[in-house]
Amino acid sequence: MQQTRYHHGDLRHSLVSIGADMLNAKGIASISLREIARTIGVGHNAPYRHFRNKHELLEAVAEEGFRKLTAKNTRLELEFAHDPETQLFESAMHIVLLAAEQPNLYQLMFGGFLQPAGSDSALKQAADDAVHSLVRIIKSGQQQQVFIQGDEVKLSLSAMSMIQGIAMMVSTGKLKPLPNMKSWSESPTVLKGMVLQLFDVFLRGLKLDK
Repeated sequence: MQQTRYHHGDLRHSLVSIGADMLNAKGIASISLREIARTIGVGHNAPYRHFRNKHELLEAVAEEGFRKLTAKNTRLELEFAHDPETQLFESAMHIVLLAAEQPNLYQLMFGGFLQPAGSDSALKQAADDAVHSLVRIIKSGQQQQVFIQGDEVKLSLSAMSMIQGIAMMVSTGKLKPLPNMKSWSESPTVLKGMVLQLFDVFLRGLKLDK
């Protein structure tokens, strides 16, 4: 990774960004505040102005990942305002593609590596916001009489279980791309088809009979 310039006052953002790049390239165990500082081009003590240790940096990287997921779901609500099925499917694909293209980040976010300290931590809030953005999609489908009525939180957890199941298999390599493909990024259509098949089965229990 080449040395990265940063604007005065934006060191924290640069630390998180480079930390995410290093995570994706080398894995969780390889993260080093000292190496990140060297990559950015600041003194080795500079990161400690924002993070007390590696764990806090990893929390910030995961927090940013959850914020992006929430933003994605919010955009889907606007883009497919009258099509909650598409909202839910595209949200699922976003998570599965994250697992395929950035497995280390996915594992950091959903693999149980981090345990936020306190119920009011920024990471827990960001993770809760991501869950609530999915709940909104389910609730919108109920209001439009597309999805069955019931506890929208429980239905959202069911949807998350379906999504996380295939995403976890992809991120850990238990579900591999085609033999002639080096990675899932070379076969996104195949991956989308697999998710669509699973999604169709899930929707049979979620959609209202009309």
